[in-house]
Amino acid sequence: MTHPNNVAIIGAGPAGLTAGYLLSKENVPVTILEADPTYVGGIARTAKYKGYHFDIGGHRFFSKSKEVEDLWTELLPDDMLDRPRSSRIFYRDAFFSYPLKAGEALRKLGIFESTRCMISYFWAKVWPHKNPKNFEEWVSNQFGSRLFNIFFKTYTEKVWGMSCKEISADWAAQRIKGLSLWSAVWNALFKPAAPQAGADKSKVIKTLIDTFRYPRRGPGMMWDAAADKIKAMGGEIEMGMKVVACHYDADEKL
Repeated sequence: MTHPNNVAIIGAGPAGLTAGYLLSKENVPVTILEADPTYVGGIARTAKYKGYHFDIGGHRFFSKSKEVEDLWTELLPDDMLDRPRSSRIFYRDAFFSYPLKAGEALRKLGIFESTRCMISYFWAKVWPHKNPKNFEEWVSNQFGSRLFNIFFKTYTEKVWGMSCKEISADWAAQRIKGLSLWSAVWNALFKPAAPQAGADKSKVIKTLIDTFRYPRRGPGMMWDAAADKIKAMGGEIEMGMKVVACHYDADEKL
């Protein structure tokens, strides 16, 4: 890289490719160094095997930022599909819809368990954890300890591999922002209309969305398109290049 304004980007994941794409649009030369010899996209890549496409984990496309939504449309103008969300929680040999459907939850939990959950919730509202420090305390404040133990504890610990007491309350507030038992029940009883394309989504509770956008051939399609556009604008993407160290030359300022 000899151009004085060259930018080196480590990693051709979503962040690296987005940065590379936006810089390339401003005529800034970029070189992206990616350790994987084959795929861009990081953990949002779509692997190909014997003619089939496999997503490495689920990556639904939904943002409260119109700028982000517009960028996705710009990268894949004809291949971003709207898809219904189908999420389920398996508990006591039964599947519960998520977002919550009040009638279904009441029926499957039973009147006795549902009553205990509501008592636990109101207890948390009257005697909440003061200044919650971890995920367990924050979620218990929002839902009550009984619902926390039923729906949040085992799932979270399985996904993240650590105790809910070791996950910060700030992380919980960000991941489940705006969600509480009351908002979930309200959403179930008075379901708002899905936001139209281009509408303001800043007030939408992300956890309660029931539709999302998804590239026709998986999330990797988005990042393949970004890589192709970067190269078309003169940028470079070096595959199989693992960065092990960075050095700064004070004399050359490089």
